[in-house]
Amino acid sequence: MRKYMLALAALLAGLVALPNAFADDNVASNGVISGVRFDGGDGSYARAVRNGVTLAIAADPPSTYLDDKTHAFDGTDVRIFKEIMKRLGIEKVTWNIMPFDAMIPTLLSGRTDIIVDNLHENAQRLRVVAFTSPAYWYGSAIAVQRGNPLKIHGWDDFSGRTIGTLRGSLNHQLLEGRKDLKELKLYTSSEAEFADLIAGRIDVAMEDGIKIGLFLKQHPNAGMEFVTDYRPLPQEYGYARYALRKGDVDLNHAVSRALDEMRADGSLAAILRQFGYTDRNLWFYPVKN
Repeated sequence: MRKYMLALAALLAGLVALPNAFADDNVASNGVISGVRFDGGDGSYARAVRNGVTLAIAADPPSTYLDDKTHAFDGTDVRIFKEIMKRLGIEKVTWNIMPFDAMIPTLLSGRTDIIVDNLHENAQRLRVVAFTSPAYWYGSAIAVQRGNPLKIHGWDDFSGRTIGTLRGSLNHQLLEGRKDLKELKLYTSSEAEFADLIAGRIDVAMEDGIKIGLFLKQHPNAGMEFVTDYRPLPQEYGYARYALRKGDVDLNHAVSRALDEMRADGSLAAILRQFGYTDRNLWFYPVKN
């Protein structure tokens, strides 16, 4: 009986201590995630706190871009990462803007530490980089000249046409396997791609749906339009994530931890809404074809 009572007392003491244990893990008032230590491991998180990080972005609105008016970097992913850096206590942050297809080589060379312009996870990329936990969800869409004179509505209608997309993107990988296209034109920015579509130099612009929507909102008189009945292939949509070197496990865990807390406390959704996304973009919804 004495042993039973001692065991029960120990259990009750542990239960009483639980609220404090959880309280230690809350987001502190200064924005730093309390209790995140990542002792041991590869030391990449500790180095980031001590030395700072260099973040890779592209001219890729609305995700990442240089604002012409403020001359400051902005975008969905830029604002998400400013909050992540604050929560992780990483104060020295350098932003490095580059062509989209240069981001992975620059990361692997050690010149940058995290790819902040979000990427979709796929087998080809997984061979060389590691991804964080999910940030948000989106998929591909297509735009054509206003009035859709070529009657392009889906993947099968691309045959014999000139298709444009961003170099190094997931759409680039999907389209380069097609042998029935008239031409595949690759761009370093979506603005150049849309300009060529309006000028008639390409027949289809295949881009993230949110990019096309934002461009049309900003340029309502542009000579292009959404193809609203386009149904993306399953490979064309999924969670957006961020990429790090495979060896930087601690830093990846820290960033993913901050992302997960932002999804849970509503701050990630608040940022997404500032750029035209909705709460639907927080969770993956299968698209039926």
